[in-house]
Amino acid sequence: MAERESQVPDFLKIPRPLQEKFYNAAEAEAESLAKTITELSSYREEMYGLVRSGIRSVEHNDAWSGLKIGVVDGSDIPAVNDRIGLRYGLYSVAYKLFRGRDPEDVEWFYGDLLRGSIAMMKETFLKILDLLTTYYERYVACSLLDEADLIMIDGSFFGYRAGCSMVKQEELNWRDSLTKNSFGTVYDLISRINELTVKLLESGKAFGVVKRVSTMAIDGYICYKQGPMKGFALSDRSILNFFMKQGQVLDYDLLGLGSRFDAFSWYRKVLMEGAWRSKDPDQVLREAERRVVVQLVADLTPFVRMGGSWSSYANEPVVKAARSTKRVFVKTVEDIPPTCVEFPPTMPESMRDLVISYVYQTANPATGLPLPLDLVDNLVSLPRGIGREFVNEVEAELLRRGISKESLLAIFSRYNPQKDEG
Repeated sequence: MAERESQVPDFLKIPRPLQEKFYNAAEAEAESLAKTITELSSYREEMYGLVRSGIRSVEHNDAWSGLKIGVVDGSDIPAVNDRIGLRYGLYSVAYKLFRGRDPEDVEWFYGDLLRGSIAMMKETFLKILDLLTTYYERYVACSLLDEADLIMIDGSFFGYRAGCSMVKQEELNWRDSLTKNSFGTVYDLISRINELTVKLLESGKAFGVVKRVSTMAIDGYICYKQGPMKGFALSDRSILNFFMKQGQVLDYDLLGLGSRFDAFSWYRKVLMEGAWRSKDPDQVLREAERRVVVQLVADLTPFVRMGGSWSSYANEPVVKAARSTKRVFVKTVEDIPPTCVEFPPTMPESMRDLVISYVYQTANPATGLPLPLDLVDNLVSLPRGIGREFVNEVEAELLRRGISKESLLAIFSRYNPQKDEG
């Protein structure tokens, strides 16, 4: 009976009125998406004409096969199980060395636990957990600078920035058991991540492979050139997938966007505000650029909105560094959207071309990402169920130590016995 029930689609397990509601919603959404795709397809050639100057072919170069490449990745998982009155988070980081695409017998793993009070907002706790993981990723990457010719990190150099302004004033009172450094506030931790990230950029050896990229610079560029009605509010990755061919590269520098891709990504948002719709495109772009800097200042510097001027922090080294990176998209696999690769401005153009060739030639046919990165990701990723198992182990250990069942029931009583967030 249980086996038969498991074969029933989940859609049929909900009440019929909800089935009909969701079916109608799915039908309407499909119709809307089909219209967008049709419009985009009809505009394909014109859009390609606007970005064609930024597209070139991958320059094949096998010189990367002799380089020692360090690959760094991290993982975290919340064990946010309120039944014990605390929030837990588990995090891990690893690196592995490769000679070209071939793994060497050198790898390193580290993991630990973050405790959080039940009084802390869940979103705050999750952001701090993410920052701790990034901290160790940057620490490990910097430790490899003297050992590796190139260092590949998972994600954007400043991918940790988003949301920092919301948590940076929180007390942390955390001590890193690896380096023995102490951090009183979350901003102390952010500041150290900033330092390590800038060090990676200045080395000219590191590059990032960005798996989840929502940048809309091309859409903003199209709106800038031809007006708001020509844009599609799609990410660059989505737009490029329409006309990039395997073995091609979209380079923001060649397109004329350079490091201003972040401002163009904000362009549509500014343009859609009533006060800016009638403005000159260059004015809109300048406003978009101003907002980018304001957000970087809020997230990455000590600036607090109450009192003081953000402009005095606009020239902070970390703000300039965050706006200095270069990005390309590489179409590595025919049926998979292009892969975003980010470089420091200090990396020579010849080395960037070598990295692009490496990313293309080592692509995993299943993901489009470099195989070494997928390998390290598989090594370090924490299974979703490990959070729940960790909490259960805490309970079991308390029982082994002779804690009474009455005490456990009092401590472990659930706020909502129907849900388990671990």
